[in-house]
Amino acid sequence: MPAERLVPVPEAIDLALDKGKHVAINYLNCPGFTDAPEEAEALTAFLQRYPINMIQWRNLNFDPMRYFEIMNGVVPNGAPIGMKNLLKQIHQEFPNLKFGYFNPPKEKFSIS
Repeated sequence: MPAERLVPVPEAIDLALDKGKHVAINYLNCPGFTDAPEEAEALTAFLQRYPINMIQWRNLNFDPMRYFEIMNGVVPNGAPIGMKNLLKQIHQEFPNLKFGYFNPPKEKFSIS
């Protein structure tokens, strides 16, 4: 039996979207980092390139101050805009994108 080929995530998203499948991502977030302007821009660019159907906003479950210290040492970010503002901004730019936290049942999938 031939070995299965592992498909990189972006390619898998493209394949699923091309076939009209419901595509959701788990997006790990941490206030103070996820809502930094640079991260918001990266998320927006991703959503423009990959018009997925849903983001499941997952809590990173890590001390935000410690995470910010670690990540700011790697790449400094601008002042956070606030998670509420980030969600509003993403919703305004991508009005058909659904937000969630739990997996919806397949009967509730809808592709606009």
